[in-house]
Amino acid sequence: MGRAWTIEETRPDDRKDLFEAYLTAARLGKMEAMTNVGLHFLYGDGVRRDPKRSRMWTEKAAGLGDDVAAFNLGLAYDYGRGIRKDKTLAEAWYRQAAAMGFAVAEGNLAYLLFASTEAQQQQEAVRIYRKHARQGHAIPAYNVGLAYELGKGVRKSLKRANAYYEMSAKGGYAEAQLALGYNYSNGVGLPTDALRAFAWFRLAAGQGHPSASFNLGLMFANGEGVPKSKARAMRHFRDAASQGHVKSARWLRKLQKA
Repeated sequence: MGRAWTIEETRPDDRKDLFEAYLTAARLGKMEAMTNVGLHFLYGDGVRRDPKRSRMWTEKAAGLGDDVAAFNLGLAYDYGRGIRKDKTLAEAWYRQAAAMGFAVAEGNLAYLLFASTEAQQQQEAVRIYRKHARQGHAIPAYNVGLAYELGKGVRKSLKRANAYYEMSAKGGYAEAQLALGYNYSNGVGLPTDALRAFAWFRLAAGQGHPSASFNLGLMFANGEGVPKSKARAMRHFRDAASQGHVKSARWLRKLQKA
């Protein structure tokens, strides 16, 4: 049968028949099919939703060495998908999936550990993030920067935080671009530089980040590093407000009355 998800490609319309095909393959011992049966039971896709049977089939697949099944169990316990949340079990399954070579699981593990109140787990999370950052991944680089800014899992260092933010921002991550813009605008671990702040805010806003649009609006409204312009300020506030940014909506109403 090959990998189980090839059935998804050949039978996209009839979900009940699709489930039955997976179930038949799973009963014959096909590991990937077991994982898919677990997902169908979890979401009620082509069959009545049954979280207990979902877990049973997923655990069978994980026991046979399916990294995706182990990861799915991590997700289930992490977010309470058809099961009561249990961060300890989520961590254990993420570790198993990562050990099997499922790279995404390591990222989820790091996120889980970083949220912990235990210093040792925070430190492990930062080590994982740093490893992925060195491989050129922008989001882990941002997370290392955040760790240094907060002093979480590492000794606090705004200099190192901004270095990692810049690494992430150059990789195109909007949240890091926003952070650099804010830090240049407010002199947080960096010399105050309105032009650089504007440049980073503009990049993040170009990706649809509402807080970046808000900050551009403020710069134009106050003439900070750019010529004062009510029209441009309103345009940026409008962009952010359309995405639900409350402060931008307030500023927009303020400028409309002025």
